Amino acid sequence: MRQLVLLADADPFNLRLLEELCTEAGFDLVTASDGSGVLGLVARVRPALIVLDAALRTDDGEDVVEILASDPALAHIPILLATDQADAEARRRGLARGARDFVTRPYRVYEVERRMQNLLRLAAAEALVERARGPLSSPPEEGTDPLTHAGGAAQLRMTLDYEVTRALRYEAPLACVVVRIANLAAIAAASGEDTGVGLVLQLAGNLRRAIRSIDHFFRPDADELVLVLPETPADGARVIVERLRAEAAAGALAGLAVEPAPALLVGLAAVGAPPLDDGERLLRAAREALAPLV
Repeated sequence: MRQLVLLADADPFNLRLLEELCTEAGFDLVTASDGSGVLGLVARVRPALIVLDAALRTDDGEDVVEILASDPALAHIPILLATDQADAEARRRGLARGARDFVTRPYRVYEVERRMQNLLRLAAAEALVERARGPLSSPPEEGTDPLTHAGGAAQLRMTLDYEVTRALRYEAPLACVVVRIANLAAIAAASGEDTGVGLVLQLAGNLRRAIRSIDHFFRPDADELVLVLPETPADGARVIVERLRAEAAAGALAGLAVEPAPALLVGLAAVGAPPLDDGERLLRAAREALAPLV
């Protein structure tokens, strides 16, 4: 599966150079030209890596590196800092605040690609360690999730590819719904890991009761649950989303009274609206559509 990289640079010329480099290297891309755009994207999609202009700030003047590195839900995403050759202070400051490595402008293609690959390999190794720590860590890539017994990330990809191919061949509807607990790490830190586990289990149980026997259920990440709904158009999937929304508003979906209150996000995408011709694009579209459930 191609890895998604977020490129962020205020200079259109530099951004275009990075886009060409990363496309040639086989990455999928999303781009931003300011700090607020970076934060908006990472709230909707899960990049494997961020290449970030050290000069970017939010609209309020806050340092983007510091915001990303201090958020437990985002801190695992490696940041490759981009600075001007002579700006040693920007590199020192960015590394101190959470960036993993840096490259300098003007870019050298081989160096940028090598540093990106090094960070991705390091992040993959760290993820394996994290998965061994406890039930709230990310499920294993292969097999089922031991906590919820939902399918894992590899099963999700295979199912999506099969169902999208089938839907296109027979002109049948297909929808994908993503549900995410945006502040799961904060809940576990404040109320204990057992509370976080209980929340995931309660949410997973309620989602299972909302779908049919022909539907598919997955937990590809610690805080994310995915429904794949064959023979379901976008309008039919919205009925399920509205049912979930009503249950969430009534406090019945997450089930537990925890602090802080669960921040539930939901995103929906369907084959044909807009045209989506493979499983990866369908899943990404659902993630990009994530918005608060209540």
